Amino acid sequence: MPAPKPWLETLTLSQLQRLAVLIGSACSGTKPVRIAGIREAITQVGQYQKPDVELSLLSIDMGIRNLAFTHIKAPVLLGSEGLYQYGKPKIEAWQRLTVLNPQGMPRAVRSGKSSTGEDGDGSGPPSPQTAKTGKESFEPIDFAMHAYKFIDHMLTKYKPNQILIERQRFRTGGQAAVQEWTIRVGVFEGMLYAVLRTLAEERKLQLQVEPISPGRVNRSWLQDSKSPGVVQGKRSSSRDVKQAKIRLVCEMLEEKGTKSHFTVSKHLRPFTDAFLSAWKKETRAKKFTVNGIGKLDDLADSLLQGLAWINWQNNRVQVTSLGEEAFDLERS
Repeated sequence: MPAPKPWLETLTLSQLQRLAVLIGSACSGTKPVRIAGIREAITQVGQYQKPDVELSLLSIDMGIRNLAFTHIKAPVLLGSEGLYQYGKPKIEAWQRLTVLNPQGMPRAVRSGKSSTGEDGDGSGPPSPQTAKTGKESFEPIDFAMHAYKFIDHMLTKYKPNQILIERQRFRTGGQAAVQEWTIRVGVFEGMLYAVLRTLAEERKLQLQVEPISPGRVNRSWLQDSKSPGVVQGKRSSSRDVKQAKIRLVCEMLEEKGTKSHFTVSKHLRPFTDAFLSAWKKETRAKKFTVNGIGKLDDLADSLLQGLAWINWQNNRVQVTSLGEEAFDLERS
């Protein structure tokens, strides 16, 4: 277990805030609470990185009509002080689907089969949203079947050893009432965890499942953002945040060589090219959607969530190895 890091006590609240953002720990609360959160995060160093075991990460952006997922692989490399870090990530699959509409699900999921190749490589866009032939069902018994088929397919096809699920909030914008749709997504979220736990136990899978706070992901990417509408220290609108994240993903997709944040599998390049094209065409539109690509913000969220988690793990290793010299914490 890493040392208690007594130097944390000497940091100001703003420095603790910045460090918490870098390692993905809680950013709110008193100074002792923030320090405790940072220490708890650091104690997890090495929990996920294992030598000779490539990271196979499945990042899920929750939804029922707009569920998006990204499958990311990353090598595990020996870093400083004998600690392991993740190398450059590679995007293997990136897709959005509609849970309630069979036409929006991969063929293997629709049929209930656990195929490793029947539905292709996951690079293509979801099927078009066609007119529904029947009334949507939000009954738990139907949600349970959707959850099982989805998780069974994901485990069989991508064989993840780490799964991230976007944590759902109960209220939006501080409203007193809990919206019905929020409850539905929350029910489905709980079913995904139940199915994952059951299948992991039955199949004796080496699998870690972790809920991820969207707020922590947003702070991780937008803390120093210069995107229009995102002003540090001020509350940004939901639309501005969505635009900023989509723009960030597009900038990453356009990066080349050593400066790139990640690489993209060859079979995914037509899809990423379409994503870029869609964004360039839709920057003045009110809704981020275009033929087959679906809502760009959901796709962006699933990708950024996975990349943020990898960055957090590597940053925790840096803090463990270098202490207070790991990062410049003086910036506000």
